[in-house]
Amino acid sequence: MASLSDFKVSGTGAESGTHVYREKRAWQEHYRSNPRQPESASLEHMLGSLRADMSRQGVQTPQKGCCNACDKPIVGQVITALGRTWHPEHFTCAHCNQELGTRNFFERDGRPYCEPDYHNLFSPRCAYCNGPILDKCVTALEKTWHTEHFFCAQCGQQFGEDGFHERDGKPYCRNDYFDMFAPKCGGCNKPIMENYISALNTQWHPDCFVCKDCEKAVKGKSFYAMEGKPVCPKCVGVDEDE
Repeated sequence: MASLSDFKVSGTGAESGTHVYREKRAWQEHYRSNPRQPESASLEHMLGSLRADMSRQGVQTPQKGCCNACDKPIVGQVITALGRTWHPEHFTCAHCNQELGTRNFFERDGRPYCEPDYHNLFSPRCAYCNGPILDKCVTALEKTWHTEHFFCAQCGQQFGEDGFHERDGKPYCRNDYFDMFAPKCGGCNKPIMENYISALNTQWHPDCFVCKDCEKAVKGKSFYAMEGKPVCPKCVGVDEDE
């Protein structure tokens, strides 16, 4: 970002005022000696003739280069920025054309932009609010986010040390992700987050895979099914040794 120190306005001192006064007097004399000027004559042409007359008379008319915007000579105030010189009224935002004056500006491809336009045109956009990101940025899920807008899509809480889980391009906290998308235990109906047992066409927490009648853990490979629940051989009156 270009700061205020990157450009300057000069030619506002007493010396500049003297030149303006001399130019005014010389112009009055020039006009009196040439009372019939064609109405179509341009201001630039008249000023050029005036400077030529003043130069012949030994009057100094300091020129400060040509304006990068209009390519006309600069006499008086000048803005130096981006390695070039400008008339103050011609140093404008490349997008909205507002005068930049002494405002902060940003440079892009050699062109100046006011701060709002630069961010709207070129700053990364937040995936949540679509607003430009001016400061810190979170990059996740191949998108960019304001730090305050990167939160769980379900509960709205920002992520802590546990990080986040993704589903359909949206971030979720651990609890909401498993509660919404993880398989449910056939015993307690709560989400299964880690180890599980697959039996009777469903999944179970290891601690929940117990006999429907005695509620003891079903050990070994032998068990019976009753109403979709496991039942140990003992509870159905079968001797495991048989």
